[in-house]
Order: sequence, then C-alpha cells, then structure tokens
Amino acid sequence: HPSAGFILGLRIAQLVGMILAGALALASLRTGGFGGLALALVIAATVASVVIVPIRGQTLDQWAPIVVRFLLGRGRARFRAQMALAGHLVALPVGGLDPQPVEPPRDRPSELADIKLLECELSAYDRALLGVAKDRRARTYTAVVRVQCRAFELLSPDERQQRLEEYGGVLAALARDDSPLRRIAWVERALPGDPDALGGYLLDAKREDASLDDPPYELVSYLRLIGRAGHVAEEHELLFALQIDARRPAARRPVARLGGGDLGAMAVLAGEVGRLIELLDGAGITPTGVLTRRGLAAAIRDGYDPWGRRQRHRDQDQTVEYGTAAHTAAPAARDEHWSHLRADGALHCTLWVAEWPRIDVRAVFLQPLLMRADTTRTVAVCMELVGPARAIRKAERAMTEAATEDSLRARVGQRTSQRQRQRENAAASQEAELAQGHANVRYSAYVTVSVPDTGPDARDELEAAVSRVDLQAKAAPLRLERMWGQQALGFTFALPLCRGLR
Repeated sequence: HPSAGFILGLRIAQLVGMILAGALALASLRTGGFGGLALALVIAATVASVVIVPIRGQTLDQWAPIVVRFLLGRGRARFRAQMALAGHLVALPVGGLDPQPVEPPRDRPSELADIKLLECELSAYDRALLGVAKDRRARTYTAVVRVQCRAFELLSPDERQQRLEEYGGVLAALARDDSPLRRIAWVERALPGDPDALGGYLLDAKREDASLDDPPYELVSYLRLIGRAGHVAEEHELLFALQIDARRPAARRPVARLGGGDLGAMAVLAGEVGRLIELLDGAGITPTGVLTRRGLAAAIRDGYDPWGRRQRHRDQDQTVEYGTAAHTAAPAARDEHWSHLRADGALHCTLWVAEWPRIDVRAVFLQPLLMRADTTRTVAVCMELVGPARAIRKAERAMTEAATEDSLRARVGQRTSQRQRQRENAAASQEAELAQGHANVRYSAYVTVSVPDTGPDARDELEAAVSRVDLQAKAAPLRLERMWGQQALGFTFALPLCRGLR
C-alpha cells in the first residue's frame, strides 16, 4: 500500500510546503484588496501543484531531484568500453622466465564502476568455487545461488500453503538480530533460448535406426514442428542472491576474526550461503549450484545483452559450466535515455512495482507476470530482513503513530478513510504476526523488459512489450511505474546484485 506519510498522510516536504504557502498567503491577504486575494490564490495553487498534485505517480518536488541528477549525469549517459585499446598488462620477469599473472583491462559504466568480482571456496561443499560481487563504495559482498523448484501452480492448495509456510520459515531463520546479512533477493528471468537447441536435442535423443538419409515420418513431423516453434524458444532462470554488509557490527567482528579484508568477508558470506542452501533445500527449493566469478560475470552480461548469450554459449567449451571472463561482464556500449536504456544489441526498460494488491489474493497471484513469458523480461524482488527486536520496535511505533493520527483527525474533523483504516488494521496485524515469530521484511520489486535492437522500429517493439507486461502485472494485480530518468541505475536492480533499496 502507499506510504502513510509523516502525519495525516502527508510527507515532510508537503507539510513544509503547505506551512510556507499558508504563511505567504496570510501575508498577501494582509495587504488587502483584490490583488492580495489573487496573490494568495496564486500561491496556494502553485504550492498545491508542486507538492500535492501527482504527475506520473510523483509530485513535482519528487521529480526535481530526479531531473537534476539526470541532467547533471548526461556526460555519463553514453558509455563506450575502451578495453580493446587499453590492452592486457603483464609484468616482465626479472632474472627468470617464470610466467607472470596477466592483469586484464577494466572499463565499466558508472552504475557498475564500484563492482569488483571476486572468488572464494566453499570448504563444506567439496571446495566449490563461489563468485562474490563486492561493492567497494557500499562495502557489501553478494553471492548468488541458482535454484529450481516444482511448478507452484500445479500443487494442491494444501501443498501451496505448506510451501509458503516453509518459505516464511526460511526468511524468519535468516532475520536474526545479530545477522551480518544486509539483503536477500530473488531474480526470475525469461531469456531468449537457442532455437537450434530443440533440434539438436531431438537429433541426439532419436533412435539409432532413425537415419537422416531416410528419416521416418515421426522424425520429419517433429523437425517441422520445431522449425515453426523455434523462434519462441525461451529459457527460465531463477537466482537467489545473498548480501552481507561489512560495516555492520554483526559482520565486522566475524570478518576480523576470519582474517579481515576481502578474505574475511568472503568467509563470512560463504558461511551464510551454506546456511541458505540448507534452508532452501528444506523448504522444497532445490539449489542447483552457486555462481562462480565467471558465472556471476555471465549473469550480469546476459542481463545487458540477452541476445548475445546464444553466441557466447556456442563459443564456449560445452564440457564446462557456462561463464565469461570477469572483465567482460559490463556492456561494450551503453546509452541511457529518459525512458529506456540501450546496451549492446538490446533495448531495456525498467519498471518499479509501485503498488501491491490491496485485496486478499491467492498464493499464485504472481503467475500472470511470471509464467506468461511471451516477452524477454526479468522480475526481481529485493528484501531487507529486519531482526525481531528492531521489527517489534517499528511495529509498536507504527501502532502509536496510527493511534495519534486517528486522534488528530478526530480533533480537526477529518474523516478516517477506508484506506487509512486498512493501514491501521495492517499495522495491528503485523504486530500480531511478529509476536508469533514471523519475520518483518522491507522489500521492493522491479521488472525489466528487453527487446532486440534491430533498427528504427525497436522503440515501438519495446513500448509494445512494456504494454504487454503491464497488462500481465494488472492481472496480478500490481501497478507498475516506469523509472523515468533512472534507467541505468534501475536496470542494475534487476541484476543479481541485491540492489534496489536504500
């Protein structure tokens, strides 16, 4: 539901604006005459248009910082990688011919400039390699687990309820007061598949006596069917990301105890990843592997350039896990526009889930958005788990604020709307759920829609794809808002980097 605001449903900026407008209007009225009255009306109308009247979901005072940042950042809106010109760097040996490590060139757009890809080992899982995305400015470390689960919509109502309770138990187990975790996120992608993969699988799996020189009717029929349906081939990918904050006291102590620096932070993160894998496995969500540094780089690059993914798959050795070099994770070319992002061979548009359902919904309410993937798109939900003690304090404060606002509305004669009453009931329900042991989660969701950049008609195709996804979201029912003027940053919210919350 929308934010309740600071008082009486109004934000601090709105309250300050209305107080200043009232003072200026009173000063104008004191001058007397028609001119003073007209000036007071102009002031009131101007302030109302700035702080009250929404335009595309936000008021002018909310649009102002976005527009300013977009205009000031125009110099960074166009990015062209210079790695090919920089070249690889290798130190020449002194007094010997021992091979020296090669330092690859680095060049990334501003939204990825602080990201550094590292790698460590999971000693509890046969020393499997774990890729880690370090944000040098925020001092966070993020790891990603690839998962899969049974089709939720095909389960019985009792099984769905059990799965939801198990997933809630995973969140509650991770939401500890002394946890080093900062955020968790899940990312569901519908990526363009390889149309030749179906044909290749069919040829590999056919009977040995089915020759292509004289193919049987069944084989010809299947090949024709695949030929007609190849252009709609798609792949679904489900990722679960986990992030720790090295600045938190709960993380700073174990990081220092395990050696400090990047190594200590990755050791703490590896422990949390192992815990997450066990919790997900117990909740019926099957972890199929962790992303290595190359896998994490590929996940980022595939987000920017999903249609180049097919060629990168084909160019790689098929006997090893898919991935790409860490220094090639960023796009080679990226242009940010007010309404969309152009990167390599694709156009992207990122939308924010501005409103969630106001009514009770079924457990499968997100199915229209997640399963009707006739468009290349990514759905990401970033969550911050609040510890029980802090969550209870926030819930009690929310109840106190709700009671205070209700009393203030009664004094000034303002009617309590059903939406306000529903918000008060939600606060009371949240307090009761916390008392029963449930976790408190602060979350935000984003949808990135992508189309191939095939020419001048690509913009129209992007708008059509955004409209289709918007209709699917309304069936959920969700309300999406385009992230105007923030497309480059908003795009990273749909990558497995646990971004999207302050």
